[in-house]
Amino acid sequence: MRSKALKKYFQNRVVFILAAFVFFSASANFANAQGKDELSSKDRINVFEKVWDLVNERYYDPKLNGVNWASVKVKYQPLIEGAVSDEDFYNTLKQMTGEMNDAHTRFLTPREAVEFKKREGTTVGVLLTNIEGKTVVERVLPDSEAERAKIKAGMNVRTIDGKPVKEKLAEAEKSIVNSSSERATEILIYRRLLSGEPETSVKIGLTDEKGKDFEVTLTRKVVSQESKVIAGKLASNIGYISVSSFRAPVSEKFKQALIELKDTSGLIVDLRYNGGGNISEVLRMAGFLLDDEYPFGKYVRRDGDKKQQLRNFSAGIKGGQIYSAPVVVLVSKYSASGSELFSSGLQEAGRANVIGSQTCGCLLGISRFYRMKGGGELHISDIGFLSAKGKIYEKIGVTPDKIVGLQLSDLRNNVDIGIKEAEKILSASIEVK
Repeated sequence: MRSKALKKYFQNRVVFILAAFVFFSASANFANAQGKDELSSKDRINVFEKVWDLVNERYYDPKLNGVNWASVKVKYQPLIEGAVSDEDFYNTLKQMTGEMNDAHTRFLTPREAVEFKKREGTTVGVLLTNIEGKTVVERVLPDSEAERAKIKAGMNVRTIDGKPVKEKLAEAEKSIVNSSSERATEILIYRRLLSGEPETSVKIGLTDEKGKDFEVTLTRKVVSQESKVIAGKLASNIGYISVSSFRAPVSEKFKQALIELKDTSGLIVDLRYNGGGNISEVLRMAGFLLDDEYPFGKYVRRDGDKKQQLRNFSAGIKGGQIYSAPVVVLVSKYSASGSELFSSGLQEAGRANVIGSQTCGCLLGISRFYRMKGGGELHISDIGFLSAKGKIYEKIGVTPDKIVGLQLSDLRNNVDIGIKEAEKILSASIEVK
């Protein structure tokens, strides 16, 4: 990436990442891609039974994550039978699979399934979060309607569609079942605030940094969720690479970025808004930073197979390691799944310092998707992970070597404290050498 473009990137502070992983998507409640009911009452019962059976039989943990799945069936069957539309039916299935308290086990509506396959997602271009007890804008999608409306990171959110944000949060909390961790649940709740069907609008009441109140109406748009790699060299001669997700062919993009930055004195790998992706891409990319083959843990399956080793693919072969200088990995609560495997693996191998905030705690795997009549799709966590040191990161997350939290003042002043702290750590490491 040219220095001018990198400068613009840091001026904008962020590239907004619409959760590239469906388990953070709080998409609209709609029946199917055409918006018409297609399932009969009998069809709905059959889909319900199939979903329940598959989770019961295929979930990686024979104890079903401590959930009384039989009682869940009893609870939801009357709701399924009483569903008055496909929209109502799919909402109920989402709630039911959410009872597994697992960010990867979920049911997608037909439209969500289509978007997932196309690597697309629906957004208004704004990511909301809770900072210092306030609902604020954390990220704005560059070149989006939100950016053109002068919405900026750090602005307070007062209302959504005319309702006080506290009221909207209470509504969202009632519609969301607990996920893998408190962090995962919180993200789902805040994404729910602005969710809706493509081409529909939402009115947001905001207060800027000067205390001025204003309102904007934004249209929900479908955007690409293809993996992006943004790379460049900082003034300190430290390399920087941001990876939005681990979807092929991102490892090749990462490799090229490393080659271009091979002469830098240190490297920052930014995974703060990376929700995961393909495990093969994760291991291959980690291998570009390692000088030998290292264990990244083991699969845990329902059938009792806990022996299959996870190892980085690229190291241990000729030309495997591309970058050998010190590395810092930036993480946040949004860093999930593959990001947690990548950061924890390098941390345990002693190859990288991890800084930021506790990660999602959403490290499970899905080996296949189950297409249902009507176009809906079931995803089941049929793979668990044990790290090389025997740690389980699901529910817990990766603990950074140094905690660097997000501050409202930093957002408003366009300061990326994570990158600044990473530079300090790398500079100190370089001086020691």
